[in-house]
Amino acid sequence: MRQLLNDPKIPAVVKEQLSHEYANIQRLIDKLEQEQIHIVAFGKVSTGKSSLLNAISGQPHFQVSPLHGETKHTSHLDWPSYEQQSVVLIDTPGTDEFDGEEREVMAQQAAKQADVILFVLDGDLSESQKQQLEIIAQPNKPLIVVLNKADLYTHDEIERIKASIEAKTQHLNKRLVAVSADPRARTLIVELPDGSRQEKTETPPAHIDELKQLIWELLDKEGKTITALNASLFAGEVSEDVAKKIIEVRKTAGQKIIRTHCMAKGIGVAFNPIPVADLLLAAGLDVAMIRQLSKLYGLSLGKVEATKLTTTIMAQLAVLMGAVWGVNLLSSAMKTVSAGLSTTLTATAQGSLAYYATYLVGQIAEYYFIQGNSWGKDGPKTVAKNIVKNLDRNSILLEAREQILQTLNKSRTAKPPDQ
Repeated sequence: MRQLLNDPKIPAVVKEQLSHEYANIQRLIDKLEQEQIHIVAFGKVSTGKSSLLNAISGQPHFQVSPLHGETKHTSHLDWPSYEQQSVVLIDTPGTDEFDGEEREVMAQQAAKQADVILFVLDGDLSESQKQQLEIIAQPNKPLIVVLNKADLYTHDEIERIKASIEAKTQHLNKRLVAVSADPRARTLIVELPDGSRQEKTETPPAHIDELKQLIWELLDKEGKTITALNASLFAGEVSEDVAKKIIEVRKTAGQKIIRTHCMAKGIGVAFNPIPVADLLLAAGLDVAMIRQLSKLYGLSLGKVEATKLTTTIMAQLAVLMGAVWGVNLLSSAMKTVSAGLSTTLTATAQGSLAYYATYLVGQIAEYYFIQGNSWGKDGPKTVAKNIVKNLDRNSILLEAREQILQTLNKSRTAKPPDQ
C-alpha cells in the first residue's frame, strides 16, 4: 500500500484524478497501524441506527431525533479497545434519503470502509431494502442483519419476521439477531402501602447482549484478518483504477503524438515534389512516432527495433489497403508532372493519404504497446484489420485535407510579393 501511495512512476495527473482513493489508502494505512476495526451501521431512515450504536458504545455520541433523516453525514466514534484492537463505530445517513444511483454509490462506499456491516431493520425486509442489502453484502465482510425495535413486537411476531428475513436472504452469508436499542417507555401502575395506586413511567434498558456477543466473537476469531483482507482488497481496486487512469492519460498523450506526426507527414509529403523522397520521409516519421509512443508506454525502443515494428505494421497495411497505396503513388506521379497551382490538388490528396497512413500506423502501434508489447493471440494481421475496419477513413481524410489546405494557403500568402 505504501508503494502504491509513493510510486514515482504514477503521473501526477492520475494521482489528482484519484485523490479521494489515495486519501482512503492513507486512512487504511493508519487503520492497519492502529489495528482498527470499523463497524458500519447501514439502513433506512428511522430504523434506529444511531440509537443502536449509542447502545453498543454505552454513550450518547450519535445524534438521535424523532425528525426524519437526522443523520446527514457519516460520523465516527472510537470505541474503547478490545483485545488490543481499536473499534470504530460508524453511522451513515438513511439510504432512502437518496435516489437511484446516488443511493447505490453511498451503499458501496459504506461497504468499502466497513470491516463489519450492521444492516439495521425495524420490521420485515422490503424489496428495496433487499436490493440495498445485496449491494453491500460481500463474501469477505461479516454481515449482521439487526432487527431493531423488537420491543414493539410480541415473541411470535418477532419469530415470524425473522423467518421471513431468513427466507429472503438465504443466499447471503449473514447472521440475524433481534435487539431493542432504545426501548419505548412504559407506564406501570404501582400500588402504594395505603392501597392507593400511582402511575409510574420507566424506560427499560437496551437489549443488545446477543448482538454484542456476536461482535466479540467476530473480533476474537478474525478481527485483524478482516481488516488486513479488506485493506488489501481495496488497495487492489485502487491499483486497478490507477492502471486504467494511466492508460487513459497515455492514450490522450499518445493521440497528440500521433496527430503531430500525421500532420508533419501530410505537410511534408504535400510540399515535397520528389516521389522517392516522399516515401523516405514517410518511413522516417513513422519510425520516429513509434519511438515516441514506446517511450510514453515505458519501453523506449531503439531505432532498429522501431523500424522493425514499423515494417511489420506497414506490411499488414499494404496487404489490407493496396488500393490506397496505389492512389498514393498515382498522386505522387501526378504531382511530379504537374506545374503551378494545379499541384495543390494532387499535393493535398497525397498529403491526406500520408496523414491517414501514419494515423493507422500510430493506432496499431499504440494497441501493441497497451497490450504489453504484444499482438495477443490474434497476431498483427487481425489487429490491423480490426483497426482499419473500425476507423472512419473518410472523416480522417477530410480532416487531413482541411488542415493541409489551410497550411498550404498560409504558406502561399506568407511568401514575399516577388516570389
